[in-house]
Parts: sequence; C-alpha cells; structure tokens
Amino acid sequence: MTTDGEGWIKSLTGDAEIAALFCDQAQLASFARFESALLLGLAKAGRIDKQDAAALIAQIKTFAPATGRIAEAAVSDGVPVPEYVRQLRNHVSGPGAEKLHFGATSQDLVDTATIETLAKTISILSKRLDQLITALEAMTARDGNNALKAITRMQEALNIRASSRLAGWRLPLEALRDRLPAVREQVMVLQFGGAVGDLQTLSDDADTVAKAIASDLGLRWPGHSWQTSRAPLIAAASWMTELSGALGKIGQDAAIMALRGKSDLELSGGGTSSAMPHKQNPVAAERLVAFARFNASQMGAMHQAQLHEMERSGAAMTLEWMILPQICETAGAGLTAAIALMQSINRIGTRS
Repeated sequence: MTTDGEGWIKSLTGDAEIAALFCDQAQLASFARFESALLLGLAKAGRIDKQDAAALIAQIKTFAPATGRIAEAAVSDGVPVPEYVRQLRNHVSGPGAEKLHFGATSQDLVDTATIETLAKTISILSKRLDQLITALEAMTARDGNNALKAITRMQEALNIRASSRLAGWRLPLEALRDRLPAVREQVMVLQFGGAVGDLQTLSDDADTVAKAIASDLGLRWPGHSWQTSRAPLIAAASWMTELSGALGKIGQDAAIMALRGKSDLELSGGGTSSAMPHKQNPVAAERLVAFARFNASQMGAMHQAQLHEMERSGAAMTLEWMILPQICETAGAGLTAAIALMQSINRIGTRS
C-alpha cells in the first residue's frame, strides 16, 4: 500500500481513466480554456480589441505552466490559480495583456474546471452503464427462466424466477440512466462571479461576457454566480453515490448467493485464498459493497462542504476537492467491477 496514487490499494479501489481527468495537467488545461474564453467574452463586450484578444489566446495555447511551483504556492495561497495567473502573465505580452484574467477570480477557474471534469466523468460512466445494462439484459435472456428462492429478511421465502432478481438489479440502473440528461443539465453550468460573486468589475458587460464564456466552453450560463450554493456539484455527487448504491445491492446479492451455493450462483474466476486454495472468493461483489458504503459516507461529507460561509469559503472548497475525485473514481471503479462480475457469472439459479 502506498499514499502516492499507486500500489495495490489503488488497483483495487481506483479508476485510472477518471483519475487522469483530475490530474494537474488536465485541470490547468481547463484553466487555459477559461482564460481564453474570458478574452473572447471581453472582446465581444468591447473591453479588448478582437485582434489583440486573438493574439493573446494564441500565446495562451503555447503556455506550459510550471506545475511544481503551482503546487508549492497552493499551500500558501490555498488555491492553484494565483501562481498559475502569475506565470501566465509573464508568458503573454502585447496590446491588451492587462485584460488577462480581468473580472475573474480563482474560484471561477477552479469551479469551472471541476464542472468540465464532472461532465467528462459522466460521459465515461454513461458508456459503462450502458455496457452493464446490456450485460444484465443478456443474462436475463440466458438465465431468466431459472428457479431461485426469494430471500426476505435473511430467510428463504417463495420460489421466483431468476428474471425477478435480475430485474431488481437492472431497473434501478435504467432509472439512473434515464435521469442522466437532467443531471447533465444541472451540472454543466459556468461558474463566473468575480471577486465577490456579483461580477461588479464588469458592470453592465457582465452578462455579455459570461454568456460568451459559457458558449465557448459548451456550458450554460444560469444568469448568476453559484459560488456558494454548490448545487451543480451536489447533483453530480448525488447521482454517482446513488449509482454506487445500486451497484452495491448487486454486489451484496451476488455475495450472498455465492455463499448459498451453486444452485443460486455459479461463478468462475473468483479471487484466490493464500490458505484455502479450493476457494473462489466473490471479490468483485465484495468490492461493489465496499464502494457503495464508501461513497455513501462521502456524500455526507459533500453536504458538509455545501456550507460556504458568506461569499466564499476556503475550507469548504478544500473539502470538496478532497471528496469529489474520490466519489467519481469510486463510481467508475464500481461500474468496471460490476461488468467484470457479470462476465464471471456462469449461471444464476437452477435450470428446470
């Protein structure tokens, strides 16, 4: 086990594809997109000449930030943006350079980068969710008529078909998939508030600049800053933790079925034991249960991070940065584990 993002614990619980979205390079690339979009917005509002804005944007595209210095400065600044902007100002030159970062603040860059990351994460999860639902549909077609014992309150109840239990796994996932367009609509919003959230530096040009930034980034401008409401982040985290819960139910059922024996569930490729080589442990199922419990606990922490005092909270933002990447990775790892579990199930129930 290590604490630097590598090692066996990360292999067991992490998601490399989603983790890459939260790396420094990806976040700083988002900062650059924001600064370029801001210049376009200022040009549209007449705050900077369009050709000067285009020349500055071309220079931003060649900017390679010193990530080590940004990381060091973040300890004292509390955010990576001040050092990023200092370096960017040293990189660009020419007419209009004083308009770089004009009207914006650190939180605008960080929050919008987070929104872009969440949008990409949701796209990844959506594709995996489709794959899992397809696997469950195929399993229903193959094993749906097999016999199972229903279990209520940990006791055998009545006879059912395997299709009934599989529907209990599949239907919540389909409901989550159906809600994704609404979740995307809630999440994909620009954060732009300036120093204290009211864009006062831009005065009457604020809406023009904000709409231009949102359009360039493929986001929606809600007409106001949401720097202390956090609703977009809560919406994304809530959907992902509910997804983890639905996957955890599948994992818990599968683990109990494996305990009950091959009349309930026949697995292949289970985990091995160092002491009992005859065993095939339902590791993928166990991981799903662990992921569900972990993300449930993280959602409570997200609601703690929702408490932003006054016009900005450094403590609440820091807490969000600690929690959100873990929620995203855990949801992604859960879908991958669930797909692997489906692939390892040779049969559910007893054939008539």
